[in-house]
This record gives sequence, structure tokens and C-alpha cells, in this order.
Amino acid sequence: MIKLRLTDQDISDIHEALDDPMIDQRNKNRLLVITMHHEGANNTFISACMKLSANTLTNYIKLFRDGGIAELIENRYYCPSSSLEPFMQCIECCFRITPVQNAKDAVARIEKMTGLKLSESQTRRIMKKMGMSLRKCSSIPSKADPQLQFDFYRQEMKPRLEEASRGQRKVFFVDAAHFVLGAFLGMVWCFVRPFIKTSPGRQRYNVLGALDSHSKEIISIKNTGYINALTVCELIEKIRSQYEKDTITLILDNARYQRCRVVMQKAEELNIELLFLPSYSPNLNLIERLWKLVKKRCLTNRYYETFDKFKHAIDHCLDKLSNEDKAELESLLTLKFQFFENHKT
Repeated sequence: MIKLRLTDQDISDIHEALDDPMIDQRNKNRLLVITMHHEGANNTFISACMKLSANTLTNYIKLFRDGGIAELIENRYYCPSSSLEPFMQCIECCFRITPVQNAKDAVARIEKMTGLKLSESQTRRIMKKMGMSLRKCSSIPSKADPQLQFDFYRQEMKPRLEEASRGQRKVFFVDAAHFVLGAFLGMVWCFVRPFIKTSPGRQRYNVLGALDSHSKEIISIKNTGYINALTVCELIEKIRSQYEKDTITLILDNARYQRCRVVMQKAEELNIELLFLPSYSPNLNLIERLWKLVKKRCLTNRYYETFDKFKHAIDHCLDKLSNEDKAELESLLTLKFQFFENHKT
């Protein structure tokens, strides 16, 4: 059996190498094997601890004996280089500017750029290696002004939200959702495509909601007719009745029934500030995420036989989110907002 005799310098070098972040864990494990051997551990124990075969353990010891640390951690693995390597930066830049719809399109573009014909599976591996993945596109309002949105957030929204975090103000995000009785179709993992029943007619359940920016409390007015200025006034009165002495700001969009004289007079009468978002800015209205969650949890791929059951499902979902599922709301309704700098014109 081979027995190594390490000098003080060898031990010092091993400890320094173990602390070196540039040395990968596999090579550090080899150095640990040598350290355990030096400390007197038998080979059977070392093999069991490090999950190595006896032959591999012996090879490590021989490598260190013959060439020291440099020989032990030398990379002997064959790493073939891709013929695309010289073009990778150009390919990545091209794909960042203009993404491809599928691997077939990527194959054609790479061949046009480099003259190299790849298979679709090879191309997928290369795209994944570059950090790409298959993602669903999202839509943004064509007239949205990213700079205006950002300035509004920084100058108007953020100071008020900071006051709310210190308990100096209540901030509510206000919006209406109009749930139409019918099938909300979505993706589902399945063996055959399912067919979801859908109800005829256009019965609507309207929910005008106000979402507290920090407590995630939901205050709402519901009806089966229309949302109008009087409905908004009713919500404003309900909020003020619950928070009689607080400074209150409502953040809301520019819907005509909200930005009208009747609503503004009611807000002024009750000393409530109305802060209107820039046009085409649903991404800055936190409650929009809540409506998407409600549709996902109780409406998508669901059939309700009657309008009453439909309404009850929505009410139950909102109540459950308010009372039992606060953790999910805290995770979803963070005060981090999407801005649309990265979009295709």
C-alpha cells in the first residue's frame, strides 16, 4: 500500500488550494482525499466517505506522489470545441435583437450567418446554452409611454407608497373587473383535448375593487348591471367609512366613470386623493394581478351551470384570498412593477 509523506509546504499548499474559489469542487475533493490519507485514515474509510472506488483512490494518491498538486488537479477530460464557437457572439447578438419562433427558423438563420447546417436538436441545445428558453409572448398597449410611466412611478406613486409603508397613508389600487358567464379557456396537461361546456348569454358580474397596497385588504362593490360614477362614489364612501381618520390615496385608471366631475367632487368632499395613472398603464395597477389570479383559480376551464353558482365562485375566491390565502397574495402582489423598455416596435 502506498504511503505518502507530506511536507509542511505540501500541507500549506493543499489548504491554500482548498480555499481557492477558482478551483472546482471535483478537484477540491481530490485534495481532501490526500488530506485524509495524510491524517492516517485507511483507504476503505476514505473510499466510503468520498464515494470512490479503490482503484480511483489509488490513482489519486499516485498522481499526487508523482507530480504533486499540479498533477492531481490537471484537467484530462477531452473538451471538443464547436465549429460555431467563433460565431457565438454574433449569433447571440442576432437572436437578442430578433428572436426566432422555433428551432427550424433558428437552423435557417444560423446557416445563413455561418454556412454551417445544424440539426434542430443541436440548435436547441445551443440556444439553451446561450440562456434562451421557449417563452410565451406578452402584449403591451401600443400607445404605452414607458418613460412617462417610469416618471409617474418615481415622482407620484413611489413617495406615496413609501408613506404607506410607514403607516402615514393608506394607498388603494382601484379597478373594475367584468366577469362574463361563459368558458374561460386555458392550457391543461392532458392525454386528449378536453371540451369545456360554456353557458349562453352575456350575463355579467361586475366587481369594483380597491386593493390595499400593503395589507392586501380587498374592499369591493359588486353588481350585475353596470359600473358607473355612482358605483365609484359608493366605493369611495365605503373606504372612508372604514378609515375615518387616515390620509387616503386611490390609484386608478382613466375610465370615464372614474375620471368625472361627480367622482372628483365626492373624493374632495371626503378628503380622499385621486391619483390617475398615465394612459395605457395597466402594468402599474396592482389590482390587475388580482383579477388574473381570480380568473385562474375559479374560472379558467370551469363550467358553472347557473349564474348564481358563477357569482358564488367569484365571491368565495375573493373571500378566501382575503382571509386564508394572504401568503399567496403577498407573493403575487409585490410592489415591483413591470416597465416596457424591452419591446418590439
